[in-house]
Amino acid sequence: MVRAYFLAVAVQMLIINALADAGHIAIAVPPLYGYATAGAGFVYGLGMALSMGCAGSVLYRAGEGKLDYMLVSAAFVIGAWFANDWITIPVHAVLRSRELSVTIPEALSVSRWLPIALLLIALFLWMRRAGSRPYDHGWHWPATGILVGITGVAAWLVSAKTGTYCGLGTMQGSDGLATFFLQGDITALNWTVFMVAGIPLGSLIASRLHGKSPGRPLKSQRVPMALTGGFVMGICAAVAAGDNILHGLSGMPILALSSTLFMLCAYAGAWIGIRLNWLK
Repeated sequence: MVRAYFLAVAVQMLIINALADAGHIAIAVPPLYGYATAGAGFVYGLGMALSMGCAGSVLYRAGEGKLDYMLVSAAFVIGAWFANDWITIPVHAVLRSRELSVTIPEALSVSRWLPIALLLIALFLWMRRAGSRPYDHGWHWPATGILVGITGVAAWLVSAKTGTYCGLGTMQGSDGLATFFLQGDITALNWTVFMVAGIPLGSLIASRLHGKSPGRPLKSQRVPMALTGGFVMGICAAVAAGDNILHGLSGMPILALSSTLFMLCAYAGAWIGIRLNWLK
């Protein structure tokens, strides 16, 4: 799974930056909010451990019909909407956050292709040592990584047509879903909303054709964990202006400083949650 993820990032890193240099798309760098981004990333990781999934995986598992992940997804949507309306601005004010949209190459004053070349070489040397076996009887990791990367490129191209330039991500679409259903605001139905709605739909079709992913029996103590984890992830995604999908699969390919910080802190938070045996 880790190799598939980094391969998806590498595919986008190569294609998206080439398209940007050629003038075919504009790149919108996710904003960095300093301590707010770092803290939100860490707590987001804790929320992932509680939820037993990330912003993307809970949606596709909900599409398979898993009730606990339906609860997580609903709580994530409510958390993102609630935080964008009531929490994000006060948190940024308390932490005196200054919005900074910058990439790592810009911060180092070097060409973007220098770190990209070094990273691609390192990833190639690491991946060529690995075997190719499927995860949970699914696709082999090279096919998964390449296809997710191509999907990410397609998301950048389609989002560019709407003027958003954001690629993959679930927080903005989740906020839009809640705004539409809770406030009746039809203007909230934009490209990101339909992308989020498409994830469980695609999962529903795939699960009917090929079977569901492995799951666990739903126990009563799982319900508060699912609701809490989803709500926490939604709030933190709003505070950090993106979830692990936007930062991990859209921000990392363009070497956004905010996305790198968020993902490192999210990994740390998830690691702590796992060590606390929340997955059990």
